[in-house]
Amino acid sequence: MASMLVFCQLEAQTIYYVSQGGTADGSSWAKALGDLHKALEKARPGDEIWVSRGTYHTSGENDRTRSFVIPPGVGLFGGFAGSETSREQRDVKKNTTHLSGEIGTASFLDNAYTVVYFQNAGEETTLDGFFILGGAADGQDKNRLLEFKGGGIFNLATNGQSSSPNIRNCTITRNYAREGAGIFNLAREQGDCSPRIANCAFIKNKADLDGGAIMNVSIDGHCSPRITKCHFEANVATYGGAIFNEPHGGSVKPTISSNIFKNNKAFVNNGSIHNEYSGEGSCQPVMEHNYFEGNTASVGQEKNSPPEEKPHGFKR
Repeated sequence: MASMLVFCQLEAQTIYYVSQGGTADGSSWAKALGDLHKALEKARPGDEIWVSRGTYHTSGENDRTRSFVIPPGVGLFGGFAGSETSREQRDVKKNTTHLSGEIGTASFLDNAYTVVYFQNAGEETTLDGFFILGGAADGQDKNRLLEFKGGGIFNLATNGQSSSPNIRNCTITRNYAREGAGIFNLAREQGDCSPRIANCAFIKNKADLDGGAIMNVSIDGHCSPRITKCHFEANVATYGGAIFNEPHGGSVKPTISSNIFKNNKAFVNNGSIHNEYSGEGSCQPVMEHNYFEGNTASVGQEKNSPPEEKPHGFKR
């Protein structure tokens, strides 16, 4: 009976294929969809979406509020040439696949607020093999979350649910926000926001306030991302040029391990990682085997790691 159950589960999985210019139903590369939004709407838990190289924009009608919404339990994979029969055959570096918030003029001021959005996405959700760029969460009202936070990716766990996707092999670059320009992770109302972020590069993201690359926040929830083997370079914020951790009730307990922090900048404190301990809640980051070089802040002296401590084995 167990083997029959496994067989049925495998048979139930559907792969949707997306290529630029596709006009069919997404059932194969030859019949690929051209609209990534349609594939995301079709997908159900356990399904995968394979996306071939090219640039996919959040909107074709200059709608700043539209994002690529990743459904719970769905795997979204980029880096395909458009002929592969297995994920192992793709070449992410050669077949660059962009998810872009650039939807209007050359100015970022009319870009999508947030490029990729997760809400209560669970632990079986995956984003793998994309360049994520051009988000501009430049709103003035911090209560309008998707207009103020998370230009590249916004990940929300709420109402006691989990939003803990796997984010792998991605380059998050040139995104802007008031807070959390690259990724904003938020746990509220007893939600558990614990994404696993691995082998990603965060390059030249900028936040006006906090968290140039990543901001992790709890509001009576639990925010514990695992950030491993990532490269943070030239990200900018007022506090926490690369990462900012802040509880407002609940707990923020990220694991930040085996990453490189290079040439990140804070206009006030902590060019690399800022941990906020002054509010309510618990901030208990676990930081180990990270490498720091050339990070700067206006207040305090950033420390560099000895050259021999630089992590090895990065894929990018």
